[in-house]
Amino acid sequence: MDIIKIRQDFPIFSQKSGQNKSLIYFDTSATAQKPAVVIDALTRFYTSINSNVHRGLYELGEHATTQYESVREKVARFINAQHTEEIIFTKGTTEGINFIAASWAQEYLKPGDEIVLTQAEHHANLLPWQRVAQKTGAKLVFIPIDKETYTLKNPEEYITAKTKLLAVTYSSNVIGDIWDHSKQQLENLIARAHTMGARVLIDAAQAVMHRRIDIQQLNSDFLVFSGHKLMGPTGVGVLYIKKALHDDVQPYHLGGSMVFSVSFEQATWAKSPQKFEAGTPPIAEVIGLGAAIDYINKNINFDVLHKHEARLCSVLIDGLEKFKNIRIMGNKHWLRQHGHLVSFAIQDIHPHDIASYLGTKNIAVRAGHHCAQPLVHVLEVDSLLRVSFGVYNTLAEIETFLQELTHALELFGNHVSHKSCKNLEL
Repeated sequence: MDIIKIRQDFPIFSQKSGQNKSLIYFDTSATAQKPAVVIDALTRFYTSINSNVHRGLYELGEHATTQYESVREKVARFINAQHTEEIIFTKGTTEGINFIAASWAQEYLKPGDEIVLTQAEHHANLLPWQRVAQKTGAKLVFIPIDKETYTLKNPEEYITAKTKLLAVTYSSNVIGDIWDHSKQQLENLIARAHTMGARVLIDAAQAVMHRRIDIQQLNSDFLVFSGHKLMGPTGVGVLYIKKALHDDVQPYHLGGSMVFSVSFEQATWAKSPQKFEAGTPPIAEVIGLGAAIDYINKNINFDVLHKHEARLCSVLIDGLEKFKNIRIMGNKHWLRQHGHLVSFAIQDIHPHDIASYLGTKNIAVRAGHHCAQPLVHVLEVDSLLRVSFGVYNTLAEIETFLQELTHALELFGNHVSHKSCKNLEL
């Protein structure tokens, strides 16, 4: 796998800033950049076959429908789903989680039931369950993060006869891996949840671009991810619903294309996936997602990608450890082995200041609480700076980043010292 050649497939990296600097994009955890084939697929749809799907009995409509449904098959193969109809297209991870919260959890949970989460959840996998708990009387139970090792100790102890749903992230968007994959900790927890009669939802948004997801091996009941994390367009995502549960899950939206029959008084639903995809879907975006999957299958070896991103993490950690006022968040051993992001706090300097400075050098990083505010508070900081990698990043970019970070720390470090002296004078 030739990283330099792959990088050339992404048009955004051929552009220069006002300072004639190429973009250093270290924010793939927020959204991945898009190869030209994905952009071309969107343009080709709108210029050549733009029409609605599942409706028009004419050439354009049939062509669009064929392309749209072919992507469902590609997604099923990509995550090793047993049935194509288990793949539901959504707007993204957030909608997929809200879908299950509203259409399954609120229907089945009752007072005294428990929903088990981890302290590492993104807001998208926390807020919907807060609402479910408020509406049903169910209780939220959180598996704690060890603040020293950034791991989950004995998570199986939190699964009891009261557990009705286990809803957890595959990989944290703040600290990376939280599961000991060498011991199949997540798979074992899913198995225990099923033994206790609970259903399982996996938020795979942060994992899907960095390791192969095998839904049959994982054996979760629901799984969600976003297309834009997978080099595809924004506005499209995937919700996997195990076929055995299709009758238990109600439609999230009601409208056209999802009915078997309708009268003025009542309606009956079509089978999945139509049952769960009311209205006009994100057709162009789905086709763009299919182009992204084709690109990944053709160009990316996940084992090689795994090693490449882990190498980037390791070199970055080595560089950050040279700064006395930086605290790295996450299990550094795991990050060096199979990480794709590194988050850190800087003593006495707000990450927003550093991120803004780096932005002037055309280096894109993320600063803040990363839509995981409870986790950041557990880590006893207010904000973090995050560097996250993709297949297109290089060791040379890390060297440039560390040089500019040094300049930024010198600039803001002097500023902090000056302010402190001024305050003492007052």
